[in-house]
Amino acid sequence: FLTLNLSKNIILMSFLIPVRQKNEPPLDKGLIPWLGHALEFGKDAAKFLARMKEKHGDIFTVCVAGHYVTVLLDPNSFDAIINDTVFLDFTRARNQLLKRIFSLQLPSIKPTAERKWMEWHFHGLHLTYMQFFMLEDVSACLVGCFSFQCNAGPAAFWLLGFLLTHPEAMEAVKSEIRCLTLQDTSLQHPPINPLEAHSTPVFDSVLSETLRLTAAVMINREVVQDKILRMANGKEYHLRQGDRVCLFPFLSPQMDPEIHQDPQIFKYDRFLNEDITVKDKFYKKEKRLKYYTLPWGAGKNICVGKEFAVTAIKQFVFLLLTHLDMEMCDPEAKLPPVNPSRYGFGMLQPDGDLQVRYRLKMPQHKM
Repeated sequence: FLTLNLSKNIILMSFLIPVRQKNEPPLDKGLIPWLGHALEFGKDAAKFLARMKEKHGDIFTVCVAGHYVTVLLDPNSFDAIINDTVFLDFTRARNQLLKRIFSLQLPSIKPTAERKWMEWHFHGLHLTYMQFFMLEDVSACLVGCFSFQCNAGPAAFWLLGFLLTHPEAMEAVKSEIRCLTLQDTSLQHPPINPLEAHSTPVFDSVLSETLRLTAAVMINREVVQDKILRMANGKEYHLRQGDRVCLFPFLSPQMDPEIHQDPQIFKYDRFLNEDITVKDKFYKKEKRLKYYTLPWGAGKNICVGKEFAVTAIKQFVFLLLTHLDMEMCDPEAKLPPVNPSRYGFGMLQPDGDLQVRYRLKMPQHKM
């Protein structure tokens, strides 16, 4: 009897699946009705989407727990998704996530006003009214703290880990820091933060390379009206209302071998030109890319705390390198692998530890 009911449900669900149109992206429903690829997607999204890309190309639709998700992996076509605020919506999915994780519901949320407040917050302009804002909306403040702790902490871990396991990168960063600290700012009032007073192209390149390898955000939109997606190669695809659209920059452009040579390998100078200036020209199919790495998202929904997070990460690592002597307990140790279930949730989490020894620098010790 149970088997009969299950068979009926499967047959019924097969009839409920909408018929795809000819100009829609390739559809991969998976073997299990309704559930589709949910298990594989949740276990290791990067591995799953890489397999789908090899099978279908730069755009495809997959069924994930009853939702049809169109995945776009062509960075030259990202703007068609990122800049569309008419046919695509982000706030609905964001509010659902806030409610599910934090039991936080903001019924009268105004994205423009909210963003302006966050910009005030991360630029320190809110300090006069901090007590008022915290009393008014403690939950919203906790969301920001949660975001920072979950992303900046792991980013600092990976940055230090790559430096410790790549001596040439460590020496390059220390050399740059030595040049900064040689300039005595102790007599200036107020004292100048060396990281703010001087450019640090090597340090910045190391951070950019770290984020390229470990930032795995997903940029999601809900299709609120039927939309024609025009790709950079001239092809057009129909996105139907109710479906979702997802960009996964970790897979492309960040780990795309056409854009970054040997993408799995850490290269501290990947974002440096030969004259030690910032390298921002990357190409795919002989076309310069606007998006060659996207650890902070893009468009109107780019992380408003980006500058704050970058400053905090760099300051933390700077203080460690200038105040501590650090070395790995095992000189041959490697960085721990990532937790594959974290793909799509911001910074990847390490699945293990990196054992280090440290001691306070003595005044006579040099970096």
